[in-house]
Amino acid sequence: MNDITLAEMIAAIEDETLKAWWEQIGNLPEEFTMCEFFMKSLHACSTAAALKNENQEVGQKILGYPAAINGAVETSKNNHLFFRRTASITSLVVIDLDGSIPSNG
Repeated sequence: MNDITLAEMIAAIEDETLKAWWEQIGNLPEEFTMCEFFMKSLHACSTAAALKNENQEVGQKILGYPAAINGAVETSKNNHLFFRRTASITSLVVIDLDGSIPSNG
């Protein structure tokens, strides 16, 4: 499968502070693609927000990390089962991207 690399993502980051932080991280473990890294990370964000929301008042709940949407199970050419998954972040963003926060409600 074709995917971007961590180095390619870092090279595309425009915020120098964030770029410097990512450069210190090192490489992803060999068995991880960028896609898998972000899918698992966004799943963790969604789970953490859902747990935190249990104790939040209406209007204070974190809505920025919705649960992923899964498609129907399909069979690949190699006879492996898979599904397509869409994960996202919903945020309020300052025009220059400095100061993004998750939406609440």
